[in-house]
Amino acid sequence: MPLFKSAEDTLFSNETETSVKQVPLPERMRPQTLEAMVGQAHLLSEKSAFQNWLKNGGSGNVLLYGPPGCGKTTLAHLIAKHLGKHLIALNAVLSNLNDLRNKIQQTVHDKNAILFIDEIHRFNRSQQDVLLPFCENGRLQLIGATTHNPAFYLIPPLLSRSYVFELHRLPPKNILQILTTALQDEKNGLGALKITVPDDVLAEIARIADGDLRRALNLLEFLCLSTPIGGTLDAERVGAELEHWHANYNARETDHYDMISAFIKSVRGCDPDAAIYWLARMLKGGEDPLFIARRLVILASEDVGLADSRGLTLAVSAYTACEKIGMPECAINLSHVTVFLALAPKSNSTNEALNAAYKLIAHEVPQPVPNALQQTPLHRDDKYLYSHLYEANISGQAYWNEAEQLYHLKPIGAEKNFEALYRYRRQLREGIRGSSKKVR
Repeated sequence: MPLFKSAEDTLFSNETETSVKQVPLPERMRPQTLEAMVGQAHLLSEKSAFQNWLKNGGSGNVLLYGPPGCGKTTLAHLIAKHLGKHLIALNAVLSNLNDLRNKIQQTVHDKNAILFIDEIHRFNRSQQDVLLPFCENGRLQLIGATTHNPAFYLIPPLLSRSYVFELHRLPPKNILQILTTALQDEKNGLGALKITVPDDVLAEIARIADGDLRRALNLLEFLCLSTPIGGTLDAERVGAELEHWHANYNARETDHYDMISAFIKSVRGCDPDAAIYWLARMLKGGEDPLFIARRLVILASEDVGLADSRGLTLAVSAYTACEKIGMPECAINLSHVTVFLALAPKSNSTNEALNAAYKLIAHEVPQPVPNALQQTPLHRDDKYLYSHLYEANISGQAYWNEAEQLYHLKPIGAEKNFEALYRYRRQLREGIRGSSKKVR
């Protein structure tokens, strides 16, 4: 039995003849029926909306959304096979507008074809617009695959013309099941090599893949091909190889946004353990430490604020440290400020005051600068009262014409120390303004 099938013999080979004879293991191990597909039980269970859609003819346009290696491309091909059709495939990363138009025309003239666009989020608005008339009038059926949330990356008209099915990361038990099959399969897998892989080693490969089956199969194939036929993959060798494998993290795509969101919300929620976990995930994945530091500087004022103003100083210092030191040492600085801000008392009063001011500006007629506060007053009688000449620096002068309270103090942490002073100054200001005595 040959160890590798040719690309022409695989279910999902390219339409054009290829000279590639050694097809990667993930390609060879693709399931050929929906029943053979592992994982995604929420879609593949008998009574799921997806299965009902297929049973009812599978018409309409579909967007498959999920992380890398979860089975989007496989599912697209299996949908076509189930419907008795074939795919005309296009990768948005490698295609321009002319390529898209050509594939659309090809699909329109082939009544038994479905247009499959991988990485569809890579198309810009103009390219997505080209699809609209064909998707709307049913002249073609579209299946798009994306690792990005369609709500953010695809235009609303295309979303409204499509069904969205979300795929999830595969749990380690599912990946382990497929890895075991690949080791035993002599026709499509690695069975002909007769490599022995202990259960704990195989489980570690499944774990490090972080839900990405393609990643797990590629690693297993590399390890087996670099082992003598009939040999054993020992834990020490696999462990040494895994040291070079970062946690699955895409620093420029969805992980970049999702993990920084989880990180910031953990700090805001006063959970230093969760915050440090997400920090480590980002740093191990190759995230720019300056990006993390910038977000901490923002958080120090937005969420900690006057409750502990030291947080801003510390966050700015951490940013400077990241600039001057760099990785891996600056990770310690980021950990320092992360824990401090997570443990610090929280107040968003200054941020809320700014938002209140923005709202006031948006809904009210803009107030002119009072004459006395202008650089060159128009009227000599309107004099600026120098605050240092008055008790507690309160002259009683109005600094805007229609005063409203925008800042609402929160008696939390250090901010509660301002409470008595804030109230005293406000009462003094109101008392002077209400007095018949003229302010000098």
